[in-house]
Amino acid sequence: MWCAPTRSTTRSGTIHCWHAVPSDPPRPFAPRRRPEQRHRGACGRTRRDGGALIGGGRLVAGAPEGDRFAALDGLRGLAAVIVVIYHALLASAWGNGFQVVLGGGVPDSPLVGIVANTPVRYLVMGPEAVIVFFVLSGFVLTWPMLGGRGLDLWSYYPRRILRLWLPSAAAMVLAMVLILVTAQRPEDAPSMWGRTYSFPTLSAGDVLNSFFLLTGDTKLNNPLWTLRWELLFSLLLPVAFLLVVRIRRRHGLWLLVPGLAVAVGNAFSVPALTYGAVFLAGGVVAVMLRQDAGPRSAVANGAMALGGLLLIGVPDAVRVLLPAIPAPVRAGTQGLVVVGAALIVLALTRRSLLSRLLGSAPLRFLGRISFSLYLVHVPILIAAVHVAPGTPHRALLIAIPVAFVVAWIFMRVVEQPSARFSRTVGRRVSVFVAGLEADRDALPGRVGLQDR
Repeated sequence: MWCAPTRSTTRSGTIHCWHAVPSDPPRPFAPRRRPEQRHRGACGRTRRDGGALIGGGRLVAGAPEGDRFAALDGLRGLAAVIVVIYHALLASAWGNGFQVVLGGGVPDSPLVGIVANTPVRYLVMGPEAVIVFFVLSGFVLTWPMLGGRGLDLWSYYPRRILRLWLPSAAAMVLAMVLILVTAQRPEDAPSMWGRTYSFPTLSAGDVLNSFFLLTGDTKLNNPLWTLRWELLFSLLLPVAFLLVVRIRRRHGLWLLVPGLAVAVGNAFSVPALTYGAVFLAGGVVAVMLRQDAGPRSAVANGAMALGGLLLIGVPDAVRVLLPAIPAPVRAGTQGLVVVGAALIVLALTRRSLLSRLLGSAPLRFLGRISFSLYLVHVPILIAAVHVAPGTPHRALLIAIPVAFVVAWIFMRVVEQPSARFSRTVGRRVSVFVAGLEADRDALPGRVGLQDR
């Protein structure tokens, strides 16, 4: 269902208010209005510029779509917890054996075999959880545009860039402080992964490179590599929107397109194709939801979510049950992970027992701190190993709850103020550009359409 304009008046003049009309096409970019203004739509509810759009990919609490998509916040929180557990495992003494098994080797202990080769693996599917993050980001970035509200690019670009860069820069500073305070020696880390991300010193080059989100080096805070792709997709959002709105038929087979692209990108090691297609899958889910595609009953949606979960586990099942399959083919099965993640996101946008569970208060809280948790947890885990090198497992068990506390503080002190500041900058840039255009239109000799 697309939208067509009617007129609605505020104290500052006439603006466009968009109301649903089935026959009209979507408009990717709405007429510019002064973005600091609020206005009331057909239903009389006050709406801020940006609607249900996000900070760091997360749905804003209290937005018009907030209650409907509460389960997606819970899903994001659950995915963040899985990433933390995954990295804690890699930092532990079992990390080497776990990585060997994932590469097709033999477990060096029964515990590693259970974690890597049974359904327990779902609890430590860190890379797969990142795929879920990307699909969610693609969904929540695309969804507001499909409602006909359009996108003020002059406001969007500075807002989005600052929204991602400011928290990531602060998280990088935290990582540097912990490196300097804990006097890290790579040989003290119990795993190769831990040694890779332990740094006894910091060079000027390390410090400077760390703050360039698109082209810099994120080795001082490993999870920040994903922010590069998040930012790239954000910059290319208008192009992605023009692609996904071509979807006209209500058919879930459209999800196979990004899944196939991910399979090809993984098989031939083309990361731009892989991650770009993952974000695009989130956009496809948004279009499908706008078209009311997919099952509607709670049972059917639960089955779809379960099917998505099973698809996410296919690459590991292939690794365990069909070890002789060539590596490129096995890598290509990652496309099914994307399809599975997209199906789960689509299922959770409908009311069901699962969506109520993931929309519960504890999981929504985890969703609120998920971005901050993702940014700060690895430096804390690595620091813990070096604070107590003789008892790394005990140190990691303590570090995990510490990471949650630090994430909550980081959210309050860094993430939320960054979000407010980025919105302010976006509004001011948009107002400034609108003023320039108004001055240009007022020049002598210029004739507006209304004067012809």
